[in-house]
Amino acid sequence: SSQQDGIRSSFHGGPVFDQWTVDWSKYDWSKLCPPGWTESDQKCYIFHYSEKDWADAERFCTSIGGNLASLQTTEEYESIREVIQQVTGTDTNIWVGGYDATKDGVWLWSDGSKFDFTGWGKVEPNGRAKENCMEINFNGQDYVNDTICSLKKSFFCSKPL
Repeated sequence: SSQQDGIRSSFHGGPVFDQWTVDWSKYDWSKLCPPGWTESDQKCYIFHYSEKDWADAERFCTSIGGNLASLQTTEEYESIREVIQQVTGTDTNIWVGGYDATKDGVWLWSDGSKFDFTGWGKVEPNGRAKENCMEINFNGQDYVNDTICSLKKSFFCSKPL
């Protein structure tokens, strides 16, 4: 039996085979995403098919320890779009965590992180006081849109690792 880099290997007699046993004690299990969640860029993500209005989607995300996903980087935006495409087979429009319901035109993320997102469509956001919540993949397009919060959509939750 030998040990290298936290992996313990053992050789057992009889027919020749190697049994690899991982030394799990060296891993910090608190730094893993829960079952069903996907890790990317120090965050855990989960997609929900069930359609809810924006507020109910956010409440659901907080009930499982997260928030509707914020889009902090281009990579994060593209990763979320890619997962939507893989899971739904199309560029389905879904809720993410942007909203301006507190003060029209002042966009915030529901997780409280800094809002400096710039990937709006050419004339977006354009809904003024009646469209206060952010959807991704508006009309299957590669940008986000402000829309009416009471519409029911699938959604993405995220939480930090």
